[in-house]
Amino acid sequence: MSSTSIGPGEMRARQRPGVILTLAALRLLAGLCLAMPLASLLGASGIGERVEGDRALFEAGGYLLLEVLRVQTSALTATLRGLLPVLLLGLTLTVASNAALLVALNTRGRLVVHSWLGSALERVPPLLLLGAGTLLAQGIVLVLGGLAVDVIIASPTRPVATSAAQLGVWAIAALLAGALGGFADVVKASLVRHESRLFGAISQAFTCTLRSPLLSLLGWLPYAALLLLAVLAAGMLTEICDVSRAGAWRVATVFIVHQLVVVLSVTLRAAWFARVLRLAAAT
Repeated sequence: MSSTSIGPGEMRARQRPGVILTLAALRLLAGLCLAMPLASLLGASGIGERVEGDRALFEAGGYLLLEVLRVQTSALTATLRGLLPVLLLGLTLTVASNAALLVALNTRGRLVVHSWLGSALERVPPLLLLGAGTLLAQGIVLVLGGLAVDVIIASPTRPVATSAAQLGVWAIAALLAGALGGFADVVKASLVRHESRLFGAISQAFTCTLRSPLLSLLGWLPYAALLLLAVLAAGMLTEICDVSRAGAWRVATVFIVHQLVVVLSVTLRAAWFARVLRLAAAT
């Protein structure tokens, strides 16, 4: 353990509010960089000149949005190609942000920026490799789930049972993909906590999983449930505010609500990281 590492009992998300707010601000900036070209493309379609504004895009099952995308296919393709480097940069920044958050949660006392960010950047290459491997494994699981759903023979006399079986297969596939993500987070914690190489961290993560399988693989579920509830509540509040009607306060309220959800998502991510760091420290 590094001399600056803290004990397991001290790892708490609330210890790093500044880091959480900084990462939330970075998410806002990255979101704006990705959204502005797409917003300009939709604005050029003239949809914003309607009385109901952009809200019309999502009414009636999103038919108008699909129609705009069909008409603007060539322009959208060109925009997405231009955004591809930005998207790749955003993914790299996401990995770097996770590394910075893990290092911050594992460090004692006040953070020294150059040493904190230096330690985080050292862990970016193995985290990128781990992320690519995790996405590949999750994709394989979901593809296998889709193939399993296709194998299920639809019964004309028992359509409900058929639908329930298909839904069950998708739920199992999603749970397995989530378990892979949970295991990857334990590997990340081991990389930071024990300053291990990637294969050493994977070995330590296996040890953690054998000791606490539910916590290692599915411990993220409570945090995901809280975030889902927050997103649903934000959606209801956004609908109540109805930004298509006059009033700058409506837009401001919706913007603030959205940013609070982003801050909450980073906070919950930090809480989960603190938990897996405590698990890794006990190995």
